[in-house]
Amino acid sequence: MNATVAVTQLKCKLSDVEVNLRRMRDLAQKAGRKRVDVLCFPELVTTGYSLGQKWIDLAEPIPGPTTEKLGQIASDLGSYLIAGMSERDPQSDRVFDSAVLIDRGGEVAGVYRKVHLWDEERRYFTPGNEFKVFSTDVGAIGIGICYDLEFPETSRILALGGAEMIFFPAAEMRPFENHVDNFLRSRAAENGVFVCMSNMIGREGKTVFFGHSQIVSPDCRVMTRAKGSPSLTTARLDLESITRERKRLPYLQQRMPAGYGALQSA
Repeated sequence: MNATVAVTQLKCKLSDVEVNLRRMRDLAQKAGRKRVDVLCFPELVTTGYSLGQKWIDLAEPIPGPTTEKLGQIASDLGSYLIAGMSERDPQSDRVFDSAVLIDRGGEVAGVYRKVHLWDEERRYFTPGNEFKVFSTDVGAIGIGICYDLEFPETSRILALGGAEMIFFPAAEMRPFENHVDNFLRSRAAENGVFVCMSNMIGREGKTVFFGHSQIVSPDCRVMTRAKGSPSLTTARLDLESITRERKRLPYLQQRMPAGYGALQSA
């Protein structure tokens, strides 16, 4: 099976959901001309990143007003859409740094809540507690968010759960360009999966996002990398190559969980 996927990078307007949705729609129209199956946007793309208390103020339920508009973008495009947003759980009133997966028909197909919170995020968001794999008509999708990439457990758990493609909506910032580039290739190679990151670009206060949105193959090749702002780049993924690569480098099959006890209890 093959899947055409697209990663984006864009500069968000802080606190302005409508402007950000319009910028997302513009990129989605470009993706439509390339007939993509999955389109991924950055972390907290609907509001921008550097918001502090406004993360709480702008949080919405899922489904809700913003996911309804994201659903319209997805259905117009006829593809799956992944986007980061601040989510408020109406039952607990807790707020999560989340990524929503919208299906081709515009309906919410799944939600992932960021487990590994970075720096100031810890003051405002509740950490998630589950790594989910979502079944789609183009393969099994795992989702992490930004800092999750930097913990190998994230991708390993998703790969063991059947993920063929792992998407990371991100707000990765300077000076960590080299770290992120290497993490992306490592996670793909360690697990024999496709790893895709959509990152922000531009400056928000003292924070500068560096882009580098890219798609990495199971054999550790950077298949495509975004340039400029705003931009979108696509790759056609041969999902059968996952089996071939895992036969060549059988990391998942040759793990030794019995020897990991000390690590698990640390």
